[in-house]
Amino acid sequence: MNQINPEELLNKYKAGECTVEELALVQGYIVHEGITPQDLLSMEDELEEYKTTTGRLPLKIKRRIWPGNLLMVAATIIVVCGLFTLLSKEDTNTINYAGDVQPGGNKAVLTLENGQKIQLSDAKSGIVVDASKLTYNDGTVINNEQSKTFSISTPRGGTYQVRLPDGSVAWLNSASSLTYSAPLKGDGGSRRVKMTGEAYFEVAKDKEHPFVVSTDKQTVTVLGTHFNINSYTDEPSVKTTLLEGSVRVDLLSASGGAVKGKAKVLKPGMQAVNTGTALDIKEVDPGIAIAWKNGEFAFKNESLEDIMKNISRWYDVEVVFEDEAAKRKVFGGSISKFEKASKVLCMLELTGDVKFKISDGKIIVTN
Repeated sequence: MNQINPEELLNKYKAGECTVEELALVQGYIVHEGITPQDLLSMEDELEEYKTTTGRLPLKIKRRIWPGNLLMVAATIIVVCGLFTLLSKEDTNTINYAGDVQPGGNKAVLTLENGQKIQLSDAKSGIVVDASKLTYNDGTVINNEQSKTFSISTPRGGTYQVRLPDGSVAWLNSASSLTYSAPLKGDGGSRRVKMTGEAYFEVAKDKEHPFVVSTDKQTVTVLGTHFNINSYTDEPSVKTTLLEGSVRVDLLSASGGAVKGKAKVLKPGMQAVNTGTALDIKEVDPGIAIAWKNGEFAFKNESLEDIMKNISRWYDVEVVFEDEAAKRKVFGGSISKFEKASKVLCMLELTGDVKFKISDGKIIVTN
C-alpha cells in the first residue's frame, strides 16, 4: 500500500473492498486505538506512522475496554465481523463455524391457576394479562378462561413481554419467570409480583399502591419507575439497576423477612448488588444493564466467565472452558443478540486473547 488516503481507505472499507493489509490497518486503528471511522478522515500522518510501526500483517487486537459511545462501537464491531472472512483466508486461527448456533427469540409458557399450560406464539412478542381474558399485545385472544394466578416463564433462548392489569410492563430475559395473583393489589393495597432470572420493569405510577417485586433474596418497592433486576441462581449476587424514578431495595433474611437497617434507596444510574448478606451500591451505565432488553449483548470491564453465562443462556448451549484462567480475562463491547453465535464469538476473538470453536452444540473456549 502506497501513501495512505484516509477517505479512499474508508470508502473501500465500507464497500468491503480492502486488501488484507488495508483491512488490518483500519480494524487495528478503529478497535485497538478506540476512535471512530469519522476521525480517520483527518489522520493521514497518524495512519502512515501506525502502518510503519505495526507492520503489514493482520493485527492481534489487544484486550481492552473500548471507549466512547457503545452504539458506535457496536456498529464498528458488526462491520469488522462482517469482513472477518477476508482475514480468514490469510489467517487460519479463526473460529470453527461448523455447527453454528442460531440466536434465541420470542418463547414462553403461560401457566394458569388450574395448572393449564399455554405455549405462547413465537410469532408474537408479548401478552396482555387481566382477570377476564388473555390476549397477545396485538389484540389476538389467547384464552377467555378466568384465572386468579398467572405465571409466565421463558426457557433458555427465550424472551417475552407482559403487560399487567395496572398498565405496568415487564420484559423477561432468558430462563426467567414472573408470577402474580389477581387482582394484583394484595396486602395493604400493594401491587405484588414474584420473579426469577432477569426482568426489566416499567411500572405504572400509582402513589396509593406501591409496586413490589420479590425474589428469593430481596424485595424492591416502587411507586412508578423503570428498573432492571438480575436474579439468576447461578450468579453470585442479585443486581438491581435503576433507570428512572426511585426504588427501595430490602435485603431478606433466611426466614423471608426484611433485614432491619439494610434497606437502600436507589437514584437513577445506581445499582444495588445483593450478595446475600449485604447491599452494596455503585454507579453504573444503566444502558449496559438493559442492553439485553434492547436486543444487544453489552459488557464493560466484564469477565469472560460472566459474558459466556449470558451467551450460554441466550443460545441455549453449554460452554466449556479448556483453560480455567481464560474465565478471568476481561472484555468490553457491544453487538446484536440476533446474530449467530459465531458473530458474537468473532468479536471476542478479535482481541487476540481468546479462541473458540463450536462443536456438538457446545461452545468451547480454547487456549
